[in-house]
Amino acid sequence: MSRLDELLAAQAPWASADRHWPLTPFELFMWLDDRPQYPLVYQINLKFAGSIDADAMRDAWRFALARHPLLRATIRQTKNGAEWHAARGGGTELIVLSKQAAEQAGQVSIDLTTSPGLHGWLCETAVGWDVRMLYHHACCDGQGTRLFLQDLVLAYSVFIGSIAEPDPFFSLDVSHLERRAEYGATVGLNESLWRKLKEALQFNFAPLQPAALDKAQENRLARSSASRSTTGFCAERLEPAEVELWQDPQRRQGATLNDMAIAVLFSVLGDWQREHGLRPRDMLRIAVPFDLRSREDERMPAANRFTYTFLNRRLSDCSDWRALLPGVQSEMQFFRQSRFGVEFLDGLKAAAGWPRLLRWGVQRRHCFATAVLTNLSDPSRRLRKRLKVDDDGFMWLGEAQCYEMDILTPPLRPGTRWGLGIFEYAGRLTVTFRYDTTAMSSAAAESILQRYLAVWRSSLAASSAIPGA
Repeated sequence: MSRLDELLAAQAPWASADRHWPLTPFELFMWLDDRPQYPLVYQINLKFAGSIDADAMRDAWRFALARHPLLRATIRQTKNGAEWHAARGGGTELIVLSKQAAEQAGQVSIDLTTSPGLHGWLCETAVGWDVRMLYHHACCDGQGTRLFLQDLVLAYSVFIGSIAEPDPFFSLDVSHLERRAEYGATVGLNESLWRKLKEALQFNFAPLQPAALDKAQENRLARSSASRSTTGFCAERLEPAEVELWQDPQRRQGATLNDMAIAVLFSVLGDWQREHGLRPRDMLRIAVPFDLRSREDERMPAANRFTYTFLNRRLSDCSDWRALLPGVQSEMQFFRQSRFGVEFLDGLKAAAGWPRLLRWGVQRRHCFATAVLTNLSDPSRRLRKRLKVDDDGFMWLGEAQCYEMDILTPPLRPGTRWGLGIFEYAGRLTVTFRYDTTAMSSAAAESILQRYLAVWRSSLAASSAIPGA
């Protein structure tokens, strides 16, 4: 028996048989919402300086896929509805590419009826190797991605002998996937049907305004092809000295990092909309993922275990920073305490009873959010207890230093032309901006990202000058 087979028998006995799960309403929503121009995918890249054993990484990939069956499953239509089918030994193989062929990585369209939702490439570079992963959002969320990454790098470390502990893996139990659609009720809210109906109507039919078109791109929107992705990307990485200032709650006036990120996004969105002639009463909405995991979910393999919360502001409300940040802070605290975001899942659960109606609803070119903001924190934080970490905070796999992590998230939707992402690695904080290329040029996107950082920096500087702040 090979070392891989030994680990699979001990750590993923469920991988030896076919597995089936009905799609949850949220997974069904994610699957139906996919389209060529706005694919519901996100990408994770780990960049290594030094040598990587390709055979060991392939085996580590197989091991990690076995531990997380939804990442190797495809969707089948049955008489009872759509279901995940995770075949024994299924999943994609890690593709190894030379430097000359590395540009092919990530160039794949994922159809979940014929292909699993995770694809990976090991790409040779000038300084070492990159591990690039493309995920479909219907089968996994950001925290689920972290679980897969943990298994991948720990298994690789075991295979190359750089980790002495025979069982370094975090505990998982496939039976926990049975309750991935379960969530607690709201707390302290009026549970009347009238209130819920009113909230649903306001959410679905509020006259939201998408982010205004960059004037240089106005003609491109009409010419855009319906058969290709229209997502652009840019990012800025902050070094540890500046990150310490960003992490200081006093400088953020007691607000959480997420509160601050949302308020800054409203401020920048407001400036952009005003510059492009929108009216003060026009409505903006930011969608924010809300993690539903509790301690009971720590052993659940990769899955979607979150909902969305939505914050609305009039354009006129986005110009007063002294009112904007406290308002966002108060609203987010209410969302956390009341679990208000699960009402979005309640709505999907009700709509899932009419799949054709749900498909029609999600496929409309309707603006459900002006922008989306995702904060993934530090995906590597638990690994630091098991892997070598150098003085600069970088993880090592054997002789290879993971000197950089890139996360291209979140995906965009029709009408949602801005997507901000925040994550940490090795004491560095990265702010990413995904944008609709039919709505703005790359130069305009870079300008928006720099403006976002400038507003955040100026607000921190201003708060440090307030006595007692």
